[in-house]
Amino acid sequence: MKSTIKNQSKKFLVLAMALGVFATSCKKENPAAPALPPSSSMSMDNSFDGSSNKTQTGWNYGVAALAVGYFNTILAVNLVVPVAAFKEALKHEAVYDVNKKEWVWSYNVVVAVTYTVKLHASESGDNINWTMVISKQNDFQDFTWYTGVSKKDGTSGTWSLNKDVYNPVTYVDIAWSKDASAGTAETKFSYVEPSQSGTGNYILWKKTAEVEFDGHYDIYDKGKAELTQIMWNSADRHGKWIGVDTISHCWDTAQQDMTCK
Repeated sequence: MKSTIKNQSKKFLVLAMALGVFATSCKKENPAAPALPPSSSMSMDNSFDGSSNKTQTGWNYGVAALAVGYFNTILAVNLVVPVAAFKEALKHEAVYDVNKKEWVWSYNVVVAVTYTVKLHASESGDNINWTMVISKQNDFQDFTWYTGVSKKDGTSGTWSLNKDVYNPVTYVDIAWSKDASAGTAETKFSYVEPSQSGTGNYILWKKTAEVEFDGHYDIYDKGKAELTQIMWNSADRHGKWIGVDTISHCWDTAQQDMTCK
């Protein structure tokens, strides 16, 4: 009798260990999804509102606003769908595909019409590779609108966005980084569509730890080889811009021209 009980106990122990190994195996096959890159990695900072109505604002602010507006137009006109689709991903949970060893966020997003979105993520060493495919009913299926790579720790990454499904050329490249502890970040949007007059132009947004001017834009016109630097205070919105003449052009908290200090 004791021998039977002992044998049964051993069987239960072996079974328990096997279940434990199985449970552990399941956990390894279904790892937690990586954190999505910040929404700022794919959109312009809005603390500089970009109003260029010179009847309400001064000339200095208006010039800066027009320069920023050029890139806002590039992003808004052709990238509104993929950017909106990415921001929508932040509201959803990923499902892990054991066979493909990747995470997939699947959902719909409405930008005038409904689009079906799948955001894929997979590990590659210390990086996460990203691919977003978008479909529109009765129009196109699984169009790769952008790809990207980011550090697992979420400190930096890149995106490469195609123009649209009818002209699937590389349109804008984005490089971003952030330091959460320092409260700093930067995102660079480079216009890379082949054989265009603005190819090679870029705008670099920076959130800095500077006291007076914590917001920065560097805008480069490759054709003219000109760099324009825009700086502003995100709290009260006074600022200045500096062009190729290296002279500061300032505005106050009401966006009116003022003498630079």
